[in-house]
Amino acid sequence: MSKIVRVTLFTLAIASVSSCFCSIAQAKPKKTTVCVPVQQLRVVRDAADHPSAYRDGYREGQASARKNEAFKPRTVGGEFARGFEEGYYSQPFTGQQYEVPERLEAYTVQHCNRVNIEENEKK
Repeated sequence: MSKIVRVTLFTLAIASVSSCFCSIAQAKPKKTTVCVPVQQLRVVRDAADHPSAYRDGYREGQASARKNEAFKPRTVGGEFARGFEEGYYSQPFTGQQYEVPERLEAYTVQHCNRVNIEENEKK
């Protein structure tokens, strides 16, 4: 019986002493990626319907005529086609007939960064 009591006391003493020397929790930096949605704007320029469509068509019509390419009517229509035809046939530059505002279109992208987050861990 005395052996059992000694072993039990010894085990309890070791267990209580070892519990005092437990490891300390330390903050350990951990890299993680954080993504945030960001809204951006882009200018929508339809080939036939933008503020300088006539000028662009006129310039391309002149270039096509200089290269001696056969006239092909432009399918985009609008001011671009009118400018292309006048530029191709070397008619005087008359400018855009109607004013077209530029359209802005909003879209969302993900902007991601790597950041350090401190995490408590036990050694």
